[in-house]
Amino acid sequence: MRRQPHPITGAIYEELEGGRVRVDYAKIGKQGIFTWNGQWLEGDLTYADPHFLSYIGGPTVPEGMDRYWAFTPPYEEEGAALAEVAGGGSRQALTEQEPIVAMYQPDPGKMTPAGMRSAGFTDLDLLVKADRKPEAIPESFKIESPYPGGPRQITVNRYFEKRFHDREIERIWKKTWQIACREDDIPLPGDFHIYRVAHLAWLVVRQEDGSVMAHQNVCLHRGRTLRDCDGKAATEFRCPYHGWSWKVDGGIKEITAEWDFPGVRESVARLPGAKVALWNGFVFINPDENAGPLEEYLGPMMIDHFASFNYPGKYKQAHVRRKMKANWKVLAEAFKEAYHVIATHPQMMLTGGDAVQTRYDAFGHFFRAGHAQTNSASPLRGIYRTEDEQVAEHHMMADLNREFLRGIIGDEVEQYSDMELNDTTFNDLFPNCHPWGGWIRIVFRFFPTADPDESIMDVMMLAPWPKDKPKPPPAKVKELAFEQSWSEAPELGSLARIIDQDCGNLPFIQQALKGKEGGKVWVSAYQESMIRAFHDHYERYMGIDENGEFID
Repeated sequence: MRRQPHPITGAIYEELEGGRVRVDYAKIGKQGIFTWNGQWLEGDLTYADPHFLSYIGGPTVPEGMDRYWAFTPPYEEEGAALAEVAGGGSRQALTEQEPIVAMYQPDPGKMTPAGMRSAGFTDLDLLVKADRKPEAIPESFKIESPYPGGPRQITVNRYFEKRFHDREIERIWKKTWQIACREDDIPLPGDFHIYRVAHLAWLVVRQEDGSVMAHQNVCLHRGRTLRDCDGKAATEFRCPYHGWSWKVDGGIKEITAEWDFPGVRESVARLPGAKVALWNGFVFINPDENAGPLEEYLGPMMIDHFASFNYPGKYKQAHVRRKMKANWKVLAEAFKEAYHVIATHPQMMLTGGDAVQTRYDAFGHFFRAGHAQTNSASPLRGIYRTEDEQVAEHHMMADLNREFLRGIIGDEVEQYSDMELNDTTFNDLFPNCHPWGGWIRIVFRFFPTADPDESIMDVMMLAPWPKDKPKPPPAKVKELAFEQSWSEAPELGSLARIIDQDCGNLPFIQQALKGKEGGKVWVSAYQESMIRAFHDHYERYMGIDENGEFID
């Protein structure tokens, strides 16, 4: 049974049978019993932290799978060997350290040359200058680029009104570069992946010459989808309704009973397509035939930030998708800031900080968070670190990750700077892609459905893999329904339980936004600056004025 102190109050949360949790708050002499999802059952303690209740008593992954995802063996058959790599003892010591419990204290903040920051904020130059391989540091790692501006309000009707949803299809989803799949998903000629956004769908197909093309997945006769699921070694795309077919390059192959369609062949000669570009093992598409190059869209900072980590060589060890009861923007915003850690992920503070000192950068369509920082300070509990302590922590974590990675990629790991070994950034590429940096493995994507009150969350785990060893086949997608927990995907490790906490907020947000007095919500100057940057881009693409209404 699970049992932990709360990181702020020190109250003991203990799992009972039947999905119940006992909370013993000795400091005030009260005790209560609750369901794991927050309902009070008995006792003189009538309220407890809902996210800590779910962490202690809620859905979980099987024993042995509840492990930190970045230290998960990339391939289970390799697990026993990887468990013995150097540094294993240090990792165990990290997870078995004494829980950090301290009462809440206001973070007074401090003024920096770039503006107000948390009192625990780390100067970027401190870690750049302390790096033991300064010659290996990518240039983008040395740059800080906070998004300008202060707190602002965002109109809420964009999260649920159908007119916004419909306009998004035309102005965002048909006009931007988006990750469709990994190249490993379509390795051979004729292999194809169906990329879907709301009611739109494309067949992303590997060609004989190794290139990739994307065609609309719709028959030009009567509109039936040509394929309903991903596939291998296609030689044509034949409509199941009347048999019309197109070649894998999108050109017309056959019109059945063509004598009955005189003069039609020319108008259906080719399936409408989308632009395709390959980058770092990802296949991007853009439905806009006038779109500029992908490299311009990503920008030099994103390209440089990801350049050294061999993303084409990474192995897709897990891929899970779940339907959500919230708009895709509400869903995406939950992963654009670390401000929520203290309330939504309290268990993280038992072995670390509260993340209010997280660094945020913006470079065009690319936003970056969590770059070049240490994680043990907890300003919201009055726990700070000296510069020497921060450098020592930075070096210790780099050494820890180096030795774990050595068990996978060998001496290749010696090429990396301390900053690269510590790269745990959670990045964002407008509109819907959230690739974490370095070795953290996570790639999130967020999709609309036909209903503005619903969305789909997609999670890939990309693990490092040795260059001289063939990769296993990429993981197939596991589909979860609305009512299912992410913990039903144990291949995600402890990440599954963390996402459950994030997603536990979303349906309540979606419904509450509709009744929000004044019709606006606030986002902060710095900690929520990625959300501000997203909505500034969103409003430009959508043609929305300062009042939240369409310009034309």
